[in-house]
Amino acid sequence: MGRSGLKKHMAPALATSGHYLAALDLLNGQESTFTLSILNASPDCIKLIDLDGSLAFMNHNGLCAMEIDDFAMVEGQPWPVLWPEEGRGMLRDAVTSAARGNATGFEAYCPTAKGTPRWWHVSVAPVRDADGRVARILASSRDITDRVMREQLVEADNARLEHELEQKCVLLAEIDHRVKNSFTLISGVLRMQMRGMAEDDAAHAALADAATRISTLARVHEQLHFNAETREVPVAPYLASLVEDLGRTLGQEGQVLIGAVADLEMPAEKAIAIGLIAAEFLGNALKHGLGAVHVNLSAVGDAMRLEVSDEGSGLPDGFEMSDVKGLGMRMAQVYAAQVGGTLNCANGKVGAVFWLDFPLD
Repeated sequence: MGRSGLKKHMAPALATSGHYLAALDLLNGQESTFTLSILNASPDCIKLIDLDGSLAFMNHNGLCAMEIDDFAMVEGQPWPVLWPEEGRGMLRDAVTSAARGNATGFEAYCPTAKGTPRWWHVSVAPVRDADGRVARILASSRDITDRVMREQLVEADNARLEHELEQKCVLLAEIDHRVKNSFTLISGVLRMQMRGMAEDDAAHAALADAATRISTLARVHEQLHFNAETREVPVAPYLASLVEDLGRTLGQEGQVLIGAVADLEMPAEKAIAIGLIAAEFLGNALKHGLGAVHVNLSAVGDAMRLEVSDEGSGLPDGFEMSDVKGLGMRMAQVYAAQVGGTLNCANGKVGAVFWLDFPLD
């Protein structure tokens, strides 16, 4: 079939104008008809572009996708002018790169000729002649609007969920702050009630014990206020604050020594249990020991060890944890079971040592 026969054969598919003649100049030979048929049948928007960036050919489905009624409307125009201003630089770079023999690809937004929103995945590649020189540029644009729209819906949902989560975190932080203030107020009232009572009075001891437990809960909520997003409690400052509260409550001073895992964090529920155990250990050490009270948090194998030691006279010979009959220590054993830990005690080099071993999980 000659060029005139091909022109007649392809005319209905290629709409008006003779833009396909530019393709024939490149695709000479017996395979030109077949090649143009393939280009014209592609569901993507296929374009042949001259080295100066002007449009020489656009397949039939491409005209439909871009809602161009007549190729003559854009024939010979620079390809980038069909795109929004913000995307033209990217197209010029792609044309320049293809003219130098390099293939490129990108995704960008470009509405149709009639203003319909469209997103495209664009591949731009050089087309070489028989001598291997770049003669034209082939650009293939695939409509990815559905995918982009789905992604935008997902992003919008994620943004909404993140906003709702931020609001919940703010509310939780405010709740924790108010709860902490309430606990602090109650603890202060209990301390006021303790004044004027003899230290060996059973009521004094009961109020001190209650104040200690409430201070422990207050400190957990204080840490949650500062870590509202993760709802994790940093153990080192939490324990240090507890010791300060206990020393003030019991009228004594304590010293905190935190081991090599000072940045350890744990969920609030676990922190409360461990804090109450620490408060029990510390309360006993401050009341019965001498000198400073030492708190050490360290790793022991795959577990953690919370250790409290004093500088007192130590435990009686043969003393066992099972010998402890006080309510506080019995509650500590319950809390230890909650976190999967075990309580132990022994005499150290100086004074008594109580410790809790618990897993990190």
